[in-house]
This record gives sequence, C-alpha cells and structure tokens, in this order.
Amino acid sequence: MKLLHENEVLHYQQDLTNLKLIRWNELPNFGVYSDQVLTIIESQLSFLSSDDQERIITPAMINNYVKLGLIERPIKKKYYQLHIAKLIVITLLKQVLPLTDVQKGMSLQISVKGKKVAYDSFCDELEQSFHNLFSCLGKEIDFSFTINQIRNENIALKMVTLSLASKLLTQKIIEFNGLNQSNTERIYVEEKGAVSFEK
Repeated sequence: MKLLHENEVLHYQQDLTNLKLIRWNELPNFGVYSDQVLTIIESQLSFLSSDDQERIITPAMINNYVKLGLIERPIKKKYYQLHIAKLIVITLLKQVLPLTDVQKGMSLQISVKGKKVAYDSFCDELEQSFHNLFSCLGKEIDFSFTINQIRNENIALKMVTLSLASKLLTQKIIEFNGLNQSNTERIYVEEKGAVSFEK
C-alpha cells in the first residue's frame, strides 16, 4: 500500500470538506454522447478513485444500468439531464447500497419531489455530510456534530449520504495509515445523532 504524502492528505481533506457537485441547472440541457457523459461524471466524482487506473464509470456500466432499468434508454444515442443526474447518484450510492435499493430510493425521491428537486436535494445532503465529517480531520481537538433537521421525508437521504461519507472517511484513514501518523483515531456514535472523533 502506498502511503500518501501529508500534502496529499490535506488536499484530499480540503476537496471533500468543500465538495460541490454539479446541480441540475448546470447539467447539459441538450443531448450528449456517452463519452461526454463519462467525462462529466469522472470529473465530478474523481474523489471516489484512489487509483488513476481505476475507472469510476465505463460505457459497459452505463449499458448495464439501462438493461436493469435504473436509467432510461438514451434517445438516439444521446443522454440528457435526467440520465446524467441518475448516473451521478447511482455511481455514488452503489458504494453503500445494492443497485435494487438505489433504484427504489431514486424512484421514491423523484415521485415525492420531482426530478430536479430530488437531485439537487441529494447534492445538498451529500455536501453537508462530507463537510461535517472531513472539516475537522487532523486537528488536535476532539470534535462532534449533531445531525439536524431530521424529518420523515429526508431521514433516508441524510442517513445514506452520511453512510457514504463515513465509508470514504474509513477508507482514507486506512489508506493514509491513520491520521497524523496515528492509528488511534476512533469514531463514536453517541446519543441524539451526535458523532464524535477522538484521539
């Protein structure tokens, strides 16, 4: 396993603390071909890959998602906003959920909120989860945060985005051989949704 230089750790932490995903209105409002879709997704989700040779998404994956009914068929080989938004969400959520659950979750959110609001809400929640978990890494103090504004209609969204952020954090702690040359970082889930990190 390659140990990353301290500057690389800091850069990765800053990237995820300040993560900004592309919003619905920023997605192409015209048809694009699969190679352009791949470029958009790879640029947005590069933080998922720790290996330059590892592909985040491939044409074969997209074809498989179409066959499974996770995304609609392209129109004359072109993909539109809903295709790209769904592919971003699928690529992220398949890190922590089976594809069948991803499909059900997307369908539920779209039916309740509509496709634009559902996608933008997902981006908002994911960015907040990443900010909460990554903003205080490496500091010489303990920190905690409370999960706020949990309502019935968004509890699943909050939990799945926090799960994704937590998984990436765990992977990076292992990849970086601990934080600040220490393997004693511990994560505690406390009462009332508070999460604390202690050394």
